[in-house]
Amino acid sequence: MRRSLAALALGAVLATIPTTVALADPAHVPGGPCIQDNQNVSLSSVANYADVVAGLDQIERTSNGLVSVGSAGQSGEGRELLYATVGTGPDVFWLQARIHGNELHSTEAALAILKHLASGAPDARLIRDNLTVVVIPMYNTDGAEANIRQSTTPLRIDLNRDWENFAQPESRAFWQLFTQVRPTYALDLHHMGQAPIVAGTDDLNQFQIGARSIDPSRMTAAQWATNRAMAMVSLEALDQFGPVNYARYPIIDITNAVISRMIMGGTAPLGETPVAHIVDGAIFYEVRSVGQKSNGQLENLFRIPTMAVLVAAADGSLAGQDISGFDALPFAVQRPCGV
Repeated sequence: MRRSLAALALGAVLATIPTTVALADPAHVPGGPCIQDNQNVSLSSVANYADVVAGLDQIERTSNGLVSVGSAGQSGEGRELLYATVGTGPDVFWLQARIHGNELHSTEAALAILKHLASGAPDARLIRDNLTVVVIPMYNTDGAEANIRQSTTPLRIDLNRDWENFAQPESRAFWQLFTQVRPTYALDLHHMGQAPIVAGTDDLNQFQIGARSIDPSRMTAAQWATNRAMAMVSLEALDQFGPVNYARYPIIDITNAVISRMIMGGTAPLGETPVAHIVDGAIFYEVRSVGQKSNGQLENLFRIPTMAVLVAAADGSLAGQDISGFDALPFAVQRPCGV
């Protein structure tokens, strides 16, 4: 995308935010920063939309043609919905970050991963040869600028609950991209809410693995096996990184989330025809909260397992991954912030 990306950051048309509020989320406590009432939060070190535009432009310009940047469409406020593509392999890997605008550090991690994939490192070359990776560093551009979970206009709605109704322009745009690239795998990067601990311990949970956004009965047996394999590869990578307290995400069955519908198929925006394509596997990560003094650590908790899954998908080892230990993984136990 060689027109000036920097101009896109300045050219967004800002609209008035309506007062309409979407219906409440499901009963489970969703992800999001665990911020206490007396916590001083500074966003000065967190990537905003202009940083994403500049970062993608820099990566594309210095990649020697390995990375191309495009726009899936425009947000409710007129911002370009940017994504990058790297690699020429037959299997497409969809990596999305910051679908919830106040889940901050996944954006930096996605940009760091993209930059590495454009490098001469052996693992980067392996991935490029065997996968085509589509990276969306800021799915919810308007919510990110407002530092809120939802989109801002025309409705204030959770974009990760909008792949059945497709009320938002962001949802329609990225669905169109999905139908074009038809990914084999998908990974969704989040922060976690509250202050969960690992069940049976007093250890503060730092990383939650979500291998099932929907009940396994809604998946094929192969999808459920692939999801567990992606999860186990992720956790083994974190074990090699160092002591990390991780747990399984609580049991949920949410059909209108993005990766849920990538697994199930069967929906489309009004006037469009649903495509038959479904992914082989799709999981999500939730990383512990926001801490301005530990940005690098938070980024690593996204970057290290993501790279491990990309390598496993690229070299074929994902299919042979041992998943026998998945059922023994502890769950997280939710606690309010400050407890």
